[in-house]
Amino acid sequence: MALVPRHLFTSAPILSREWLINHSWVVAGSVLMAAGYNLFIIPHDVVPGGIIGLSMLINHLIGWPIGLMAMVINIPILVVASRIMGPGYGVKTAVAMAVSSLCIDLMASWRGIEPVVPDILISTVFGGVVIGVGVAMIIRGKANAGGTSLVGQLISRITKVSTGQCMLYVDGVIVLASVVIFKNLEAAPYAIIGIFSISRSLDAVLHGLEASKAMMIISKHHEEVRQIIIEGLHRGGTVLEGHGLYMDKEERQVVFTALTRREAVVLQKKIRILDPDAFCIVFDTSEVLGSGFKPWN
Repeated sequence: MALVPRHLFTSAPILSREWLINHSWVVAGSVLMAAGYNLFIIPHDVVPGGIIGLSMLINHLIGWPIGLMAMVINIPILVVASRIMGPGYGVKTAVAMAVSSLCIDLMASWRGIEPVVPDILISTVFGGVVIGVGVAMIIRGKANAGGTSLVGQLISRITKVSTGQCMLYVDGVIVLASVVIFKNLEAAPYAIIGIFSISRSLDAVLHGLEASKAMMIISKHHEEVRQIIIEGLHRGGTVLEGHGLYMDKEERQVVFTALTRREAVVLQKKIRILDPDAFCIVFDTSEVLGSGFKPWN
């Protein structure tokens, strides 16, 4: 799942407009994340990794409330992370942890643990989407949802293994433990589906509205391609000088440009009509900074 750069955790003056907006995002996202777990995931004993998943296992073994256990586990993780990675993980992250944990237990007390959707597959997918949107809102408020993202960062600092891999290992251990504790091998695939659903919805919310494409086009009609980009799409780009790998004396013009998803589709269609023999590489980009896209500040 996506992690937040440390500079996003800087604090705004208390009760300022930015402070209120950020905390509103954090609280709303925490409530939504708790709803996703309590209404869709927890009732089916699906454990999609994370500290909530670990708390579900402890709840099954000794009966302690899931939200309370998540908070108890998260507190030392947050303290250690703050010591190792600096104080930037401060108040908003603690607020996210506290609100989500409290809401999970309050919802369970209020309505029990009956699933909203009886079908486990639909419930897992939809619950993952709701959780992912909630986590994205917390990140939008410049906080961290806690859990295995913090654990992954800590392990990464110690082992030099990438944070994503560390998170995958931690979540994998929790999922395997759930199979043993719940004695239900069939739940493992649903747990994987849940992890994927959370991750994809999180990325879609964080980057979907700003998602862009980068394209490299090699065509004999590079001048016409340039005109389409400039006059038809009102975008810019760069022409790179190159030569063929097999015919190294044959010069090639490589057009490189960044576009929105819609513009990339339009350009692909026009290139297919203009030059069916053109070679085109399309890249997914998480962020494009500069004129016509996201500003640097």
